[in-house]
Amino acid sequence: MNIFVLSDIHANSDALEALKPALRQAELVLCLGDFVGYYCQVNEVLDFLRSLPAIGVRGNHDQFLLSGWPPSAPEAVRFGIEYADRVIDADHRRWLAGLPLIWGGLAGGRSALLSHGSPFRPLDDYLYPNRIPEVPLEKFDFDGLAFGQTHRPYLDTSKRPFLLNPGSVGQPRHRPGVACAARWDTAAATIELVECPYDPTPVIKLARENGAGDWITEHLV
Repeated sequence: MNIFVLSDIHANSDALEALKPALRQAELVLCLGDFVGYYCQVNEVLDFLRSLPAIGVRGNHDQFLLSGWPPSAPEAVRFGIEYADRVIDADHRRWLAGLPLIWGGLAGGRSALLSHGSPFRPLDDYLYPNRIPEVPLEKFDFDGLAFGQTHRPYLDTSKRPFLLNPGSVGQPRHRPGVACAARWDTAAATIELVECPYDPTPVIKLARENGAGDWITEHLV
């Protein structure tokens, strides 16, 4: 099965647009959360993703939209959630509220566990390569563990379960101007990280028109 794995889209439809040709060919799309936040193309992103054969989990920004952000949330986080709260379609809000925090099951005959942060604390943990708790994660009886949150791609196929962070579609923090994802061919048992360049200028312009501060260019250019 041809599966694409996405995370941290953050209401950036222009970035998602760069991946659309591949996503339309995918037999299944796994979405690891943070559909909203930071940017201003909320309904455009959700309209497209919900048209795909997809499985999704909820991210921390999605949860902020549903139940409020923490007192320590920076301006960029507050902006994205306040904007999403004003414009999101009611049906999209209900859909986000119905997403699980963790999903485990079969995809193309292979088993996978999906979470936004870690399987232990899916809304809070950040699993970086130099801080991944290898022994506990190896105890999960799945072919693969997929997670997001860090906005940085990571892939380790040297053991079972494999560990995958596809990086961020909407706000990658290792390289600007690309939309990140991963392609998983379950029949061939191969996984590859994907980066598609795009122009973030319209995303920045739209956010500025809606009151975003100078932080808006961080990570995009």
